[in-house]
Amino acid sequence: MPLKIELKPHESIIIGESLITNDGERTRFYIEGNVPILREKFILREKEANTPSKRVYFIVQQMYLAKEPQHLQKIYLEYVRDLQEAAPSLIPYIAAVNEDIINSDYYSAIKNADKLVKKEEELFGKL
Repeated sequence: MPLKIELKPHESIIIGESLITNDGERTRFYIEGNVPILREKFILREKEANTPSKRVYFIVQQMYLAKEPQHLQKIYLEYVRDLQEAAPSLIPYIAAVNEDIINSDYYSAIKNADKLVKKEEELFGKL
């Protein structure tokens, strides 16, 4: 069964390795196949990854979109180590992301990384 996507005017979506931005009209389309898909609300651009949790989120996003995510694991582990040292109170949130990474469930890892970012913002304020 195809995935139905509706995009608002000027909303973006990543399908596979392509960033698609809608024009000024609402659009509906259907996707068949097995490719990573990220709606705009889950897309974090590299320049926006300006906190330790956002850097973790960004690399998890890159892992989800990559055909071979294993080469990104070293960077992920560096970011996680830095975050754990800076904010030990976030370890339970990091553990959820780690579990998803271990299970190669990168989409769930993105959702848990989003919770991590929100908790960081709650504790330290939004940048």
